[in-house]
Amino acid sequence: MNCENNIHINDVPSPIDLKDPIEAKQWAAEVNLKRPSRYDIFQMYVDSIFAFNPNARVLELGSGPGYLADFLINHCPNIDYTAFDFSEAMHDLAKEKLSAEQRLKCNFITGDFKQSAWEKALHFNQNSAFDVIIIHQALHELRHKAYAAEFHRTVKTLLNTQGVYFVCDHLYAPHAQQNHELYMSVEEHLDALKAANYGQVECLGEVNGLVIFKSQH
Repeated sequence: MNCENNIHINDVPSPIDLKDPIEAKQWAAEVNLKRPSRYDIFQMYVDSIFAFNPNARVLELGSGPGYLADFLINHCPNIDYTAFDFSEAMHDLAKEKLSAEQRLKCNFITGDFKQSAWEKALHFNQNSAFDVIIIHQALHELRHKAYAAEFHRTVKTLLNTQGVYFVCDHLYAPHAQQNHELYMSVEEHLDALKAANYGQVECLGEVNGLVIFKSQH
């Protein structure tokens, strides 16, 4: 997925530098205004966690400014939550958003899932498998859809054998996103997850241009 100096000949350039504190703060201020329905999806995660394991070890990949962390911890107070993001600026925004009590339930890990062996940063204790892994509106930060299947295979190595993996990202469709190098159709998402050898893969639906998938070992 990566090559020397993190240069990818197929990469779609990002219009924003999420490592920059000013740009990260601006993105965080606008994202929920643009997509208030994100909270319907957040509630879907909460319902699934309660049905699966209220005490789950939860990993969010591309965790951003902490909106999902805040929602999950408020609604699932017994989870152990890990935030993984390549931007210290995003981690700082998340820590500002969360209360001191919420932060006690969190692990903040800085790493870049475009780099080789990125997953090693998440093997920080003997019980390194996660019960629930979520990547919400961040899969396209691979910067090309061609990397998706390999990414999903790596995620599987972090998942408990009984665990659940949620993928939510922008949809490539006439009524949604138009960049077909960066975004995928429902069928392409399903193909990438199946190529990563998940035993169960299903599309949970679409919410205003964001499509959600659930996979299990």
